[in-house]
Amino acid sequence: MFPKTKEIEEDTLILRQGEVDNDEDGTPLLINFKGEAYRVNDTAVSLWSMCNGISFQDLLHEVLRISNDNETNVKRSLFEMLSQLNDVSIIKLKKVKLNSSISR
Repeated sequence: MFPKTKEIEEDTLILRQGEVDNDEDGTPLLINFKGEAYRVNDTAVSLWSMCNGISFQDLLHEVLRISNDNETNVKRSLFEMLSQLNDVSIIKLKKVKLNSSISR
């Protein structure tokens, strides 16, 4: 299945939605606002927790800081995970337009 999200620009803000919980056997769940629960691993929960209005670029830098992989692979993996979380309403992507000129 291909993600619906076309691209995530560097200045896109990433906001977590829903909540985290565990099922009966202790597997982490991410639950969206519709009450739909998704079984995930600890990495997905950690990533979701970092999505507190952080920009894609800043999130990439944070993940690179703790990763042993190169930037291209990390960026690709991060995009795939964020696209999947966005598609099931676990995160929200908010594009921001940065002002390149200062009004006087």
